[in-house]
Amino acid sequence: MSEGPSPPPAGWYPDPSGAPVQRYWDGTAWTAGEAPMATSPQQSPRNGLGIAALVLGIIGVVVGIIPFFFWLAVILGVIGLIFGFIGRGRANRGEATNGTMALWGIITSAVAVVLSIVGLVVLVGAFEELEEDISTSTEPSAAATSDPAAETSTPAQEEGSTPAESGDVGVFDLEVGDCLGEETGEGEIESIEAAPCSEPHTEEIFAALTVPDGDYPGQEALDTEAEGCLEEFAEFVGMPYEESILEINYMTPTEESWGMGDRELLCTVYDPEAETTGTLQNANR
Repeated sequence: MSEGPSPPPAGWYPDPSGAPVQRYWDGTAWTAGEAPMATSPQQSPRNGLGIAALVLGIIGVVVGIIPFFFWLAVILGVIGLIFGFIGRGRANRGEATNGTMALWGIITSAVAVVLSIVGLVVLVGAFEELEEDISTSTEPSAAATSDPAAETSTPAQEEGSTPAESGDVGVFDLEVGDCLGEETGEGEIESIEAAPCSEPHTEEIFAALTVPDGDYPGQEALDTEAEGCLEEFAEFVGMPYEESILEINYMTPTEESWGMGDRELLCTVYDPEAETTGTLQNANR
């Protein structure tokens, strides 16, 4: 005859009746002693990344609305997005219990990134505007050559800009409304004698034309541009140039001043018969 299977060794085993307890087997029979079933420890929810995402997102939003701190907001926002997506994934797999918190972490972190982008755009725009203001304030504002055969003009005269005293003035400092104590003549001019319009003077600047930008066009093209002085002469003097006894002169940029950004052509009016005292505006002669 063959032998049956050998009994299990002595030890604690699940109750053969199916009860949720353990019974002790002494090697030959079950004893009366019982013990609770051993259970494996339950794993704690992994909520750390969801919490971190929400905290980073909130800080990023606060920092993003502070000027010049947009760069910090984008760093916090990107890290918060990464933590938020990982935390949300854990919640979906049942490894975490704060899925809603992780979702809000994603939302606030995204807002922080958007605020950082807006801050960058605003800062770049402010620097461009500042650069434009600086370049405008340093650009030469007057012409550097003259031609007595002129017949042109444009903008209306600005008041209150005439010099208070006589003396040499650099051509870049001349403005509409200034009066000149000497004729502009021909050739290049670096400075010219200015005089108060209330005193006897030879010419008065009554308009300034802006020459189109680009390469230096040459004197012939600038002479053509100076024909624009005629359009403002009638409005300034009060009658058409063809019917007036007054004459027009003008000053244009030189090739050198053009390279410095000079784009203004100054128109002057004068009486060929005598010096003028006071302005020729609305002279009607």
